[in-house]
Amino acid sequence: MPVVNGRVHVTFNPSGVTIEARTGRQLLAVIRESGLPIGYSCRGQGVCTACAVRVKGKTNPIEEQERRLLRRLADIEKNDSGALRIACLVHVEDDLFVRADYW
Repeated sequence: MPVVNGRVHVTFNPSGVTIEARTGRQLLAVIRESGLPIGYSCRGQGVCTACAVRVKGKTNPIEEQERRLLRRLADIEKNDSGALRIACLVHVEDDLFVRADYW
């Protein structure tokens, strides 16, 4: 789907919940708005890995702060469920599929 009026769709799997979000929004904020649970022990400051999720779709590139956090996690390779990302450091740019096994 094309971006319309700066708004995109974010689908959360395996729950199947889809919400509309503005481009440029922090993914953690979008997840919280969806009503689905998400850990964020550092309150979205980008210093822990509690909000790690798998993401498929266009987002901002991984920067060094996020790369350092991802190195703490054992499974950092992209797989069929998407690339592991730290939700508070991701910004929505297009339609996304986001996965956390506890949804």
